[in-house]
Amino acid sequence: MLKLLEAVAYLAALLLYLAPAIIADMRKREDALAITVVNVLLGWTVVGWVAALVWARHPVSERRLTRAAKRTRRAIARVTIGAIVARARASGSGGR
Repeated sequence: MLKLLEAVAYLAALLLYLAPAIIADMRKREDALAITVVNVLLGWTVVGWVAALVWARHPVSERRLTRAAKRTRRAIARVTIGAIVARARASGSGGR
């Protein structure tokens, strides 16, 4: 009977330890694997476990993702345009 109680206690502890990963998977988060990795590798520290739990419970903000994607595209466009302009200036000054 004691062995059964120990097995149940170990199973409960494992489920509690992996709660952030389970929550992320139940919510069908796209970053569930990253949350699981953080949970497994850093969950033994209380801070890592709490961080994984907060991350798993935090809703994914589509607006924030859209803004980040727009900012990234604009930054890439600025760099590309800057390179094109610099190349045009360099080739234009060499021919004159």
